[in-house]
Amino acid sequence: MNDDLFERRRTERHSSLNLLEYDVIAPDGHVEGMGMARTMNISETGLLLETGQFFDAGQQLRITLSLDNTLVKLTGRVVHSQPLNDELSSTGVQFVEFQAEDQMNFQACIAKLRAQDEK
Repeated sequence: MNDDLFERRRTERHSSLNLLEYDVIAPDGHVEGMGMARTMNISETGLLLETGQFFDAGQQLRITLSLDNTLVKLTGRVVHSQPLNDELSSTGVQFVEFQAEDQMNFQACIAKLRAQDEK
């Protein structure tokens, strides 16, 4: 992990550029929007995304992520979102829920990323 005194992450981040699509979920559960993004980094507990949309902290997203030629579906909660420029935002998403098979596929992809980082 990082020795930076201001680092709050508890899990190791792996650089990973992957495309994904997301649905913005309203508090009552209906889809109120959708879009595409790409991952900047990924960990066992969350993603850092580059999006064309700014999100409020707490916003729930249903994400379909393409990892290693496998589609992984998950639900996440926006932890932070900040503008990068007039067109893009950086958004941190914490994982909330996976289906069992999707979680196994995700963990396998994380293991591959970890092994690549150790080389």
